[in-house]
Amino acid sequence: MKLNDLKQAAAVARQDLELAEGKAAELQVSAKADKAKAEQARLEYKRVRKAAKQAKKLALAAEEQARKCCRAWEKAQKGLAKALKKLAKAKGEGKKKPALVAPVPGPDAAPKPVAEKQAASTSKTRKPAADSQ
Repeated sequence: MKLNDLKQAAAVARQDLELAEGKAAELQVSAKADKAKAEQARLEYKRVRKAAKQAKKLALAAEEQARKCCRAWEKAQKGLAKALKKLAKAKGEGKKKPALVAPVPGPDAAPKPVAEKQAASTSKTRKPAADSQ
């Protein structure tokens, strides 16, 4: 019986060994897959960091460009204000000359015959456009 018990124990040990080898193979496959996922995650992390760095650089460049545009706009505004001030000053100098005042007619002055001109212009009649077609 001892030989049979030993054979049975050997068969059980073989089965346990096969199960352990199967589990080890599964674990190796799982470890390989996990390693690949970790590598993908690492690469994705690197890509995201690089993209964030580029976005930060672009944002700084855009801010600098906006500052330059703002400075140029402010400079143009200053120049325009100076030019307007100079123009107003120049116009002010031109107005220093006394303006000619039209003489005011007195109460004895007769009104001009304006009614005759209006009557002459209204008496002209035009032919309707429908007759010429």
